[in-house]
Amino acid sequence: MASSARAAIDVSRLLDERAISPVQWLVVVLSAFVMLVDGYDVAVMSLSVPLVSREWGIAPQRFSGALSAVLLGLTVGAAFLAPWGDRVGRRTLLIVAMALVGVTTVITSDAGSPTQFMFWRFLTGLGLGMSIPNCNAWTAEFLPMRQRPTVLVIMNAAINAGGFCAGFILPVIFARWGWRGAFLLGGALPLAIGIAILTAAPESLKFLVARRPHDPRISGILRRVAPEIDPATRLTGSEASPAPSRWSVAELLTPLFRRRTLVLWGVVIANLFTLYVLVSWLPTLLQSVGWTQESALRGAAMIQAGGVLGGLVLSVFLSRGATVPALLVLYVITAACLALFRLAPPLVAWVALLIMGAGTGGAQLALNVLSTAYYPPTIKATGMSWAGVIGNGGSFLAPVVGGWLISLGFSAVNILAMMAVPALVCAFGVLFMRREWQLN
Repeated sequence: MASSARAAIDVSRLLDERAISPVQWLVVVLSAFVMLVDGYDVAVMSLSVPLVSREWGIAPQRFSGALSAVLLGLTVGAAFLAPWGDRVGRRTLLIVAMALVGVTTVITSDAGSPTQFMFWRFLTGLGLGMSIPNCNAWTAEFLPMRQRPTVLVIMNAAINAGGFCAGFILPVIFARWGWRGAFLLGGALPLAIGIAILTAAPESLKFLVARRPHDPRISGILRRVAPEIDPATRLTGSEASPAPSRWSVAELLTPLFRRRTLVLWGVVIANLFTLYVLVSWLPTLLQSVGWTQESALRGAAMIQAGGVLGGLVLSVFLSRGATVPALLVLYVITAACLALFRLAPPLVAWVALLIMGAGTGGAQLALNVLSTAYYPPTIKATGMSWAGVIGNGGSFLAPVVGGWLISLGFSAVNILAMMAVPALVCAFGVLFMRREWQLN
């Protein structure tokens, strides 16, 4: 009887064959809150620029560096700090990331110059870059295979939801506490989430089995996930004794994978460039053509709402193997909305903003999922992470290019029309995405 109770159990099979336990849902919920806060903290700077520029009496484009700094930090954090989650644990790195985001955002509320904004926003970006990949890994390693894709898409959509919430919450905060109150809130939330992870959430069971099979925490986590199983049961898994990988980022550019890699990178760069021009400058652009501050913030929130709705709709097409035609149609419609925004009457303009969000933020959620399917398991993580790192080049350039166009005197409608070009580049790139690339 004791021998049977202590027979080894494969950890992946254990999770795949069970209903999701409360502790697994806790991990999903906390990860979603991390994503929500990340979306808020990315959006808060761009939404605050009009207010800060008026208070300080300086041109909005002086904040281009601060807008790009958080995206640069996000890229650096994802490329060089997030991989430490594979060494110290996903939960541990998330706690550190939330502490970094919280402290630096609180300090940003006391900034007195664009340079100070740029410095502290870069450090905030480091924390955001650490958190997003490890949230995905932490959640994926706790979820059964049958529910993993849908839950991950919805969870990543929380980033857009955070930006959407910021657009509706910040007008109230600005009215009562000014722009500094927006950063204080943006710092308090991640600190609270970090404390919740520290006190209530477990480390990834698969990570511990793979990296630290004798860790005493395993039995306690097993008791919470599967209370009917003897906690002394030995867990095994395909990752329990991983061999050092011979693969590197260079493998993504070998003849076998070069075409799919370049196509994916090109689409992601163009998509994120378009998205972050809108995220960074839309409130300023809309106010420049006569929208009130409150309406401009609501307009920016529509971009985020469109991202959430677009991601959810595209997830349906993803599960049915029709993501490529869905993306193609969506990019063409988005380009049309950008090019013709000047002709849109007020009600249609709101719908156009929603579609723009679906064709940028929503499309990016689908591209994130596709990036995990375009490579075999031996280089899947490398392909996914570097698609994000390369794509962040577009994110980094977008605020700078947007500020440069404003300084040259281009009107808001002309700048939006220019963004139709990268949207069409995305549509063109989608034409080269082969269906068989999604079968790995």
